[in-house]
Amino acid sequence: MKPASEKRILNDSLVAVSALPHTMAWRNNTGTAWQGEEVRAGVGTLVRVESGMKILRNARPISFGLPGSGDLLGVTRGRAWALEIKDTHGQQRDTQKKFQAAFELAGGVYALSRSVDFSRKIIEGLL
Repeated sequence: MKPASEKRILNDSLVAVSALPHTMAWRNNTGTAWQGEEVRAGVGTLVRVESGMKILRNARPISFGLPGSGDLLGVTRGRAWALEIKDTHGQQRDTQKKFQAAFELAGGVYALSRSVDFSRKIIEGLL
């Protein structure tokens, strides 16, 4: 049987921990996106525009989320927690290790999870 993907573990973990009593959980996205003024151009003008593409004037990146923060964040009975989800081969990046240290120092519960069962077990421990 093929191991579950990181995306599958993340999605299923979110569903599982959200179903626990006294728990509020959400997906925490981080990354970069682009914004600007959309330029409308027909196919073949100056740039070859393909279906689904956008051209932006004055394009600028927008960073969102706290680098290194957990994939899932939540609160259970007043305790803040963060779960970093990885598949069987995934490794924590340095920014994720720094977030873990700061989060735990502030009193939060942090765990690196590689399965839905482990994610649920960590949060059940707060009940």
